[in-house]
Amino acid sequence: MDLSIIIFAALALFLSYQLFAVLGRRDGHEPDEKDRPVLRPVGANDGASEQGEDQAPPQSRGDTLPPWAKTIAESYPDFDPANFLAGSVSAYEMVAQAFADGNLSSVEGFLAPDVLSRFQSAIEARKASGHSLHVTFVGIDKPEVVETVRDQDVIRASLRFRSEQVRAVNDREGNVVDGSEDTVISVVDQWKFSRPVKSNGPNWTLIAT
Repeated sequence: MDLSIIIFAALALFLSYQLFAVLGRRDGHEPDEKDRPVLRPVGANDGASEQGEDQAPPQSRGDTLPPWAKTIAESYPDFDPANFLAGSVSAYEMVAQAFADGNLSSVEGFLAPDVLSRFQSAIEARKASGHSLHVTFVGIDKPEVVETVRDQDVIRASLRFRSEQVRAVNDREGNVVDGSEDTVISVVDQWKFSRPVKSNGPNWTLIAT
């Protein structure tokens, strides 16, 4: 037999043994076959797996809502607390600014009839006295939800707004008769909004201040 064939055969046998020694052995930390996890494609659910003892059950949407929002979400499943609070801040600033400017035409659709009537009477009395109100918002904090209730087919929400403002009342000559034109003050208002349960629109109505 050719000596070169014997040498190559011996070499192949040696390499095969070394390859088996590297790939086939188990280190001390490797799990046994019975301990190896069964891998499944992501999203697969054949109903055979059981929830582990240390795995928390999935949270329902109600578990993630603040208590005040649950009352509203019962009637509006898609209710978003963050959007509601942001919208209430915008409404508060718009209405307060419109009242100060003496023109409610841009916000009257957000006001209940009695609120609109009281605001309009106050504006007319201010104009009759020759006074004008100037308001500049410096900042508005995140509003505090005081209460949310459902009364038959209407949901009502009371919110407390804290803002920093510059407020001044001027007479016909421009003299400041109340407030200050260069002093920032803290203002706290509590407003109440309502919305019919069966309403398809996103807007709430201001029903009390």
